[in-house]
Amino acid sequence: MYASVYPLVTARAVAREFTYEVPDDVAVGAIVRVPFGRSRARGIVVSLHDAPPDGVDARPIEAVIGEIPATLVELALWIADYYGSTPARALALVAPETPKRRKEQSPPAERQELAGEAEPLQLSDSQLAAVERIVKGDGNFLLYGATGSGKTEVYLQACAAMLERGFGAIVLVPEIALAPQTVGRVRARFGDRVAILHSALTDAERRDERKRTRRRRAVVIGEPERKIDKCRRERLRDALDQ
Repeated sequence: MYASVYPLVTARAVAREFTYEVPDDVAVGAIVRVPFGRSRARGIVVSLHDAPPDGVDARPIEAVIGEIPATLVELALWIADYYGSTPARALALVAPETPKRRKEQSPPAERQELAGEAEPLQLSDSQLAAVERIVKGDGNFLLYGATGSGKTEVYLQACAAMLERGFGAIVLVPEIALAPQTVGRVRARFGDRVAILHSALTDAERRDERKRTRRRRAVVIGEPERKIDKCRRERLRDALDQ
């Protein structure tokens, strides 16, 4: 079988049909990848024939990559004729190119974590008192203690209590450089219920993390929003400068 194909290119100089050899199961409306000059192009099959035109050495298509109804092909060709556009541009309206999928990768929290620590067998008296006051209290609390005194464990115990009640929790770090060690500690306790949000994430990563937090109660690790806003402003300013 042979097919008349409109390559989906915008140049008016090639705004015509080209003939390609196709398998027998190809129908009108098939979206195909075809050799076109020295490159490749998407095209739409608009009609089928038993033989190529005289003097035409038809090349075979490379693959069928999609399909649209034949009625849409007819509509697009009518639009092109009525509005004085090229068939390829009208056909592209009814057969938009599928965006490329982003590379699959693990969540940012999993990629950025450092090794965590196991939960201690028991808490000190001061830790137990702090956890009890935070969990039972209502308001803001300032947890004071020297480095290495166990403040992070108090945070983790408070987060666990909130998750048990069906809430989420937010843990803010003052600097991105501190995020990996915090993520490691929190993930060692809560696993994949941990999300991360900070200014070093791409827009797509930030969107994915927000979706994760909406789907389930999570512990979110991030930096103060003012730093994220500052980073966004700097990226916008750089884009405008370019």
